[in-house]
Amino acid sequence: MHKTVMSTLRGAHSLKYCILLFMVILGGYYYYVNRYVVFNITDHDSGRVLFQKRLGVDESFTLHYIHSVTNQPVDEIFYIKDKYTLALREMRYDSFGANLPVGPEQLKNETTQFHKRDGYYQILYENRSFDVVPLRVGQVVANHKLFFEDGSKVRFLDIAKGGAYVEYFVSPVLSLAR
Repeated sequence: MHKTVMSTLRGAHSLKYCILLFMVILGGYYYYVNRYVVFNITDHDSGRVLFQKRLGVDESFTLHYIHSVTNQPVDEIFYIKDKYTLALREMRYDSFGANLPVGPEQLKNETTQFHKRDGYYQILYENRSFDVVPLRVGQVVANHKLFFEDGSKVRFLDIAKGGAYVEYFVSPVLSLAR
């Protein structure tokens, strides 16, 4: 007669694989939550979400608009500094106008670099961070647009009325809006 003996080793191996699988899933979740953010554009007055997009920490995007005085293009290049913070990396324009730097600036927390490049001026920022970036959507000239690394773009006049006061910011993946 043959007896079947239940092995506790088989159960121990199963438990070990379950724990390993749990750790891999938890590690992937931790990586995802800390590596990605939700980029939000909201209406300042109502708080209504106008646009959302998943972006990675350190990923850049460009705010492009036409300057209201010079009628020339201006690009402001931002990046995702962390789960709660945007930072301005640089600004580019080809002619001076109101509120555009004409040289390096010494501020409390930073000194900007000012360069003349192939037909445009470039301002480099070392410590220009924002929790929220406010923006009054241009009604006539500005035509504000955001361009993302993946090739997608959003035109502010397609999601808000001209003159609307909007804000853009990032939030952790698990909290989709403020």
